[in-house]
Amino acid sequence: MTRRLLARLNGSRIAERVNFTIDGSLNGRRLRIPVLAGTGLSPKPFWEEELWLNQALGRILAAADGAFVDVGVNLGQTLLKTKTLRPDIRYIGFEPNPLCVVYVRRLIAANGFADSVVAPFGLSDRGAALSLFAVDPADSSASVVEGFRPAQRTWAQSPVAVLPGDEALRSLQVGKVGVVKIDVEGGELEVLRGLTETLRTDRPTVICEILPTHKESDERWAFRKPRQDALLDLMRAADYRLFRLLTTGGVQALEAIEAHSDLKLTNYAFVHADAAEAFARAQNAPALQGVA
Repeated sequence: MTRRLLARLNGSRIAERVNFTIDGSLNGRRLRIPVLAGTGLSPKPFWEEELWLNQALGRILAAADGAFVDVGVNLGQTLLKTKTLRPDIRYIGFEPNPLCVVYVRRLIAANGFADSVVAPFGLSDRGAALSLFAVDPADSSASVVEGFRPAQRTWAQSPVAVLPGDEALRSLQVGKVGVVKIDVEGGELEVLRGLTETLRTDRPTVICEILPTHKESDERWAFRKPRQDALLDLMRAADYRLFRLLTTGGVQALEAIEAHSDLKLTNYAFVHADAAEAFARAQNAPALQGVA
């Protein structure tokens, strides 16, 4: 199916009434992408989002010893990168949005991804039923953090479940964790608080989106800045070092995160002190062969 036709189908009534599968590829591997009542269809193929991340993720996965834990699965963007870069790694995803869970389970089946599980709840530092604020049913900017965005008060709300991460990983018998990826639109502080035992025992590399605090004159600053500071304090106490993942390649070591509003500066890696030097050396090496 051509991209021009897919673009015309996107958002149409026809796409909302039928299910079909389209062909794709990533990291030299063929993919089967389900479209379920329009979910999975977008003007730009969602599996091609943030291709710059392939280099960083490829190096992290090559060194990973343990499972890959994906907190905030959405439509499986990171799942597809992970399983095409390293098909053998155990993948455990957490996603509170039931529509996304159904979609990603179909995505896993369509591609025959082995040792891949998506749990139908989010992670936090406590067990609770929270409101998920979202613009649309599969919104990648959906958040359970009330007040994270001023506009959220006008968004649709639906109740979802969250559990402490350490407890969830024990219950699922995940074993050793090698990598944790967190993309939860403002909820990363609670996620990491709920994973303190895993950080202490397994020392996984943590890939984390931290959205901008903006400047003091911005209304988002007062809400976001204390949360960002608390997150950095938590990771320092766990003896982790902070790196920014650069969209141009490589990493930048940081002591703190400056006030900014640039969405290209929102991807970070936390690496335990024992592995930080090797991580920086590997990430700033010449480009990997065969990785987009």
